[in-house]
Amino acid sequence: MNRKHFIALAVAASFTAVAPSTQAGSVAGFGGSTEITQLANNVELVNLYLQQVQSYATQLQQYQNMLQNTLNIPAQVWGAIQADLMGVANVVRQGQALAYSAQNIGTQFQNTFKGFSYPQGFNFKTEYRNWSRATLDGIKGAFEAAKMQADQFATEEGVLIGLRSQSQSAQGQMQALQVGAQIAEQQVQQLQKLRQLMMVQMQAQNSYLAAQEQKDAASRLALDDFFRFSDPRQGSTNFRGGSR
Repeated sequence: MNRKHFIALAVAASFTAVAPSTQAGSVAGFGGSTEITQLANNVELVNLYLQQVQSYATQLQQYQNMLQNTLNIPAQVWGAIQADLMGVANVVRQGQALAYSAQNIGTQFQNTFKGFSYPQGFNFKTEYRNWSRATLDGIKGAFEAAKMQADQFATEEGVLIGLRSQSQSAQGQMQALQVGAQIAEQQVQQLQKLRQLMMVQMQAQNSYLAAQEQKDAASRLALDDFFRFSDPRQGSTNFRGGSR
């Protein structure tokens, strides 16, 4: 006999004890068949009451779970990614650097690195200084961008601490999903910062490569102009020095 039926039998027996006695004939040698029938009815009634109470308890637990699963996190943690990205984008735009974030990067590049040509008023010393300045400013901006992101580690660690705390204290499915969404957001932000550092690195490297190529092109053009070939049958020298 399980516990529920034992309780039901005990309650039914108590009901029978206080019920008025009713005389009846003997059944199979047992007296008072009416009392036995009443006891069985009381047991069945108590079982029904217990089932109903258990059903109410189950429904109450379901409602409690539903309420718990719809609770929102009071204060969700999001990083200031837009401000961080804009800070790096601004720091690389300094001096004569060819910044990836410049609006007129194409025009600025063409004005700085003119390729295999001598524009009007070309001065090798001045142009060499401009190429050097653009390269150094680009490298300087890359260093400052890296430092700026390094300074953001403390803020990012604070965000991670908040997420750990929320993950450990999450109540219900909704809060667990919200913590997961915040963690996913942080992963996206870190990828954005990584992409930005890669762009800064490309900016510094490509500025250096462009300056080297421009110097080589200018030197080749100067040599070609200096040793320009002329037809000896015209009575001129084979090589002509000087500028164009």
